[in-house]
Amino acid sequence: MDISKEDIKCARKLSGELGTDQEQSMFEVNLLLDDSLRERFQDYKLVWDCYPKPSLPLRKEHFAKRVREEISQEPNSKRIFPNSKMKTLVAVAAAILVGFVVHWSIQDNEPKYTNHIIALKGERKQVTLPDGSQITVNANSELKYPEVFTEAKRDVWMQGEVYFDIMKDAGRPFTVKANGFEVQVLGTKFNVNTKGKAKTVSLESGKVQVSLEDSGDKIQLRPKEELSWNAETGEVVKRNFDVSKTTAWKDNILLLHDLTLEEALLAINEFYGAEFMVSDSVVANKRVSAAFEDQDLDQFIQTLEFIADVKIIKIGPKKFSIAPSDEK
Repeated sequence: MDISKEDIKCARKLSGELGTDQEQSMFEVNLLLDDSLRERFQDYKLVWDCYPKPSLPLRKEHFAKRVREEISQEPNSKRIFPNSKMKTLVAVAAAILVGFVVHWSIQDNEPKYTNHIIALKGERKQVTLPDGSQITVNANSELKYPEVFTEAKRDVWMQGEVYFDIMKDAGRPFTVKANGFEVQVLGTKFNVNTKGKAKTVSLESGKVQVSLEDSGDKIQLRPKEELSWNAETGEVVKRNFDVSKTTAWKDNILLLHDLTLEEALLAINEFYGAEFMVSDSVVANKRVSAAFEDQDLDQFIQTLEFIADVKIIKIGPKKFSIAPSDEK
């Protein structure tokens, strides 16, 4: 059984889905000019008025039967339908209306993220959410959140690395959604990092619950605890962590802790939005431990040359080669 464009227009009109003024006006004009459309719309309106509210459980066959019974029991109805026409009408109407109710239910349950924050390489962005919560978005990371939180919940979406300082609101839990997991809190400070194979949630203060999508596990963390898991291997580890080291980036500090220069390149390039390369295997294996606080790119280069005993050569716009100090 086919559902025509006219059927859909009638259902959209009744559901308020004819969004623009132009669509509304065109439909009203067509109702005046087209007797067939007007009759069809009146039929649908009769079905619509008998249909349950969207908040009720959807039981299509039950309510289609209810519509038929209520129409057939109407003693003073001026419109008489042949049985086959009524069955077709109810079936089509039920199919369309159930579709719209399901559509509404899904839309109501899905958060509407109207704000999208993207921090590129070399950037760290500060964001104040509608509830006053303070968020810091690290380089190569994203945050999505609504213009206004609902009365029941506060949902945001993130990717990359984000630090959360959440205002406490016992009546509205705060949920961070990411690919493969959720973090649920009331009011707390924590860091979420989804970069790389191992993802981590690091709790500074308060209390959070991490829900893993694949396993269905729900794991609670206490202050100074960190959850790390590998989506490929399924390995899950809960451990203590150093807050100052994990969250240093939000205070504009690049922390390199006992890394070879080759290992440090990813963090350096991301932090400064530049491209550093190592031209020598000896240089690549030099180890460095340092905290670069509030240093711009030129200051960082000077400091790294001194502490690592290397020479940094500019080979293009924001592109550098790290070479032995004696290289000309």
